[in-house]
Amino acid sequence: MFRGASFLLFLNWICIVVWLISSFESTDATIVVLATNDTYVDRTAAFGPRIPEEGLVLYLIPVESLKGSDQSGCHPVTGTPPDLPWVALVERGGTCSFVDKVRNMQASGAKAVIVGDNQRSGLITMYAREDTSDVLIPSVFIAQHHYRELRYLGTELGKGFQVALTPDDMNWPVLDVIIFIILSPAFVVLFLYFIWRIRLRQHLTADLAPTEVVSNLPIKVFYSSKVKENDPIECVICLDDFEDETELRVLPCKHEYHVACIDNWLTTRKKFGTHGFSDIS
Repeated sequence: MFRGASFLLFLNWICIVVWLISSFESTDATIVVLATNDTYVDRTAAFGPRIPEEGLVLYLIPVESLKGSDQSGCHPVTGTPPDLPWVALVERGGTCSFVDKVRNMQASGAKAVIVGDNQRSGLITMYAREDTSDVLIPSVFIAQHHYRELRYLGTELGKGFQVALTPDDMNWPVLDVIIFIILSPAFVVLFLYFIWRIRLRQHLTADLAPTEVVSNLPIKVFYSSKVKENDPIECVICLDDFEDETELRVLPCKHEYHVACIDNWLTTRKKFGTHGFSDIS
C-alpha cells in the first residue's frame, strides 16, 4: 500500500514538472493583422524579453523588401524610416543562427522579429546556447504557410502594414502555480486515504462472523448445581457470574459465554479474539 502511494506521488510530481516545462518553454502567442483581423499562431523564443502584456503594434517589414537584403536576416539592413516602429519578418535558414538574426534586426532598429519557417514543420522554440543578455527585443517563430502569407501582405501593402503581437496566455500567477503544486499531491493523498479506508473496511468485514453462523452455534442453559470442577462460572467478556437458567453460547472450542455478549463480539468485532475464541467461519 505504502509503495503504491509513493509511486503515485512520484508519478504526480513527474507530471507536474513535465507540465511546467511544456507550459513555460513552449508558449504560443498570436500575431493579428489589423487591416484584416487575421490571426496567426506563433511561439515565443527562449531568449530575449517576452512580449509585454499590453502587446506591441508595429509595422511589419519583410527584410527582403529593403535594399541590399535577402530574406534570411543574416546581416543588418538599412532603408527603414528612423521613427517607424517596425517588426522585421525574416526567414529561417541562411548562414546564421536564430539569435544572430534577432541581433542583426535589433541593430537595424527593429522593435521585434518574426522568424518564418522555411520548411513544412510545426512550431519550434528558438534557442541560443551562448549568452543572450544583449538581446533586448522579443522574437517569435511562425509556420511556413503563415510566413508566406505575411510576406505577401507585407510586400503588397508596403510600410503601412500594421500587426499586433500579443503575449502568450501562460502568464500564470505565482500563487496559482503554488496552489496547483500543493493541491495536486493533496488530491492524490486523499484518494489513497479513501482507498485505504475501503480496504480496511473490507478486512474488518472479513474478520466478522456471519450472523447466521453465530445463531446456529449451540446454546445451553446454566445451572449452578450441574457445575463441575474447573467449569467456568463467569462470562469473561462482561465478567458477570453465570446465574441459573442463563442461556450460554457454546463455541466450537467449548468455551461458554453469555449469548448476548459473545454474539455481539463475533458479529461486530472479530470472529476470534484474545479469550481463546476459535475461528468459526
